[in-house]
Amino acid sequence: MNAPPQTSTTDAGTTQQRTLHAAMGQRSWIYLGALALACALQVLGLFLPFMRIDVFIKGGKTYSLLHTVWLMWTEGLWAIALLIGGFSVVFPFVKMALLLRAWRGMPAGPGRTTLLLWMGRLGKWSMLDPFTVLVLVMLASDQWAVSATTFLGVYAFLTAVAITMVLSMVASVLDEHTIREREVAPRPPRRMLLRAAGWRGVIALLALASGIACFVGTLANPFLQINQFLLHGESYGITGAAVAMVRERNWPLAALSCFGLLLMPGVLLLAEAWAWLTPARPLTHLRRRRLIAFAAEWSMLDVMALALGLFLLEGQRFVKTDIQTGLWLLIATALCLWVVGWIGRHAAGEGVRRIDGA
Repeated sequence: MNAPPQTSTTDAGTTQQRTLHAAMGQRSWIYLGALALACALQVLGLFLPFMRIDVFIKGGKTYSLLHTVWLMWTEGLWAIALLIGGFSVVFPFVKMALLLRAWRGMPAGPGRTTLLLWMGRLGKWSMLDPFTVLVLVMLASDQWAVSATTFLGVYAFLTAVAITMVLSMVASVLDEHTIREREVAPRPPRRMLLRAAGWRGVIALLALASGIACFVGTLANPFLQINQFLLHGESYGITGAAVAMVRERNWPLAALSCFGLLLMPGVLLLAEAWAWLTPARPLTHLRRRRLIAFAAEWSMLDVMALALGLFLLEGQRFVKTDIQTGLWLLIATALCLWVVGWIGRHAAGEGVRRIDGA
């Protein structure tokens, strides 16, 4: 999309860099209003009930997000408390503050671009607690001895994180004017990124093929199987998680699992194959990496893997489970996507730097 101009000419004839707020004019208040809404929903998500867990004989408890973090800390599960508290309590507000600074307080330049880039990469990790809730609801699905019920706090939290992720993408797109097509004489030839990356391209292609194979494997193999007296020995993978949320009519978590665990990882793998195997000029390769980075922000296999790890450390008190092959395939897919993305970013960046140095 065409970004609004980021410079203005002063009376003295000099050019002064402007903030995104100044460049967008009156429309900027829509962005700021959405950011304020996300902040309000985030606060509600901290204090409103998140979920209720009922266990046969033991009874039930209702938890809020802050209550969960406090219980983990008092139980001596400090690493889990710090992870959930850091990603789901502290970081969302830090991200909103940094987005506000990038929007209103930073002129165009490498500093703003880098800040928005990292906000995009880290934003999805705020979904750690909702994915942990998803695992608990999934395992309690269609059981009689245990149940897990979600409340408004989860939905407020999910909405807040989704809004800030969208706002981060909007700011990055508007900041994209800093990468413009430059006339180069002669224009560089169109090449596949696979060839431009040299020997690293071979590693990336192998990782991509492995990632595709592992992702297909995750669709067919469960990552956890229930192994507890009085409970059905159900097994669940990423497909089973989506089906369980639909069966429970928990539409927000169903959307999260379908979008973050099924759709976007598949889109990301296809986009990587297209980017690596389709010839383009260096600047086009760099733009493709930006688009792929946006897709990677919504591909949440890595967040799900960490949520499963936290459950295996603590959730066995709720439902005893056995690890299945799908968990290792899920982790392998996430690692392969990270390797392919890391090599692709560096290869595309080096191609552009060669143009600038010519």
